[in-house]
Amino acid sequence: MAATVVKSINVGAIDTVPCGITFDGKDLWWIGQANKMINHMDRRGHLIKQIAVGAIDTSPLGITFDGKDLWWIGYSNDIINHMDRRGKLIEQIAVGAIDTIPCGITFDGKDLWWIGLTNKMVNHMDRSGKLIEQFPVAAIDATPIGITFDGKDLWWIGFTNKMINHMDRTGKLIEQFSVAAIDTTPHDITFDGKDFWWIGTQHASIYHMTRS
Repeated sequence: MAATVVKSINVGAIDTVPCGITFDGKDLWWIGQANKMINHMDRRGHLIKQIAVGAIDTSPLGITFDGKDLWWIGYSNDIINHMDRRGKLIEQIAVGAIDTIPCGITFDGKDLWWIGLTNKMVNHMDRSGKLIEQFPVAAIDATPIGITFDGKDLWWIGFTNKMINHMDRTGKLIEQFSVAAIDTTPHDITFDGKDFWWIGTQHASIYHMTRS
């Protein structure tokens, strides 16, 4: 199976350090770490609104959508933040006891899956904060950072090897796609029901990727 980038959207005018990205069924939401904003943007690249989150965490990184609300990770405070789409904070889950550098996060329709950079684990957790299981991924990439769910499997970004890694929910690696020729600093990935969108900081861009 091949993967092809069909479009890129430069977002450097909005934020020079785009990190986390998610899809809400219609639009994209992405985190800009320079300005500490969650940015709501359509798939053509038009900015709809912004939510300032720097007062909650100075290092926002990963973000996901649960069908209604946003969940985003800030690694300054080792917190997963549950927030509605208007920017109202609903709850916070401390995860520092599991990993002190939480990064990417995704939702599988029921539970949360997030990556911890210190222990290099994919962590499966329910929405109350209970850890269900963990999968080590350091042997695949020493710097796991972003993650998404495609309805069946997990896809995560390896920053060291510049790879998108396709893995089942038992931790088995299925396939890998190199993105080094496109962006040398990939950070996060999301799935829109058909295609993938991933974000890289080298060119401050969002990339639309198809599979064939």
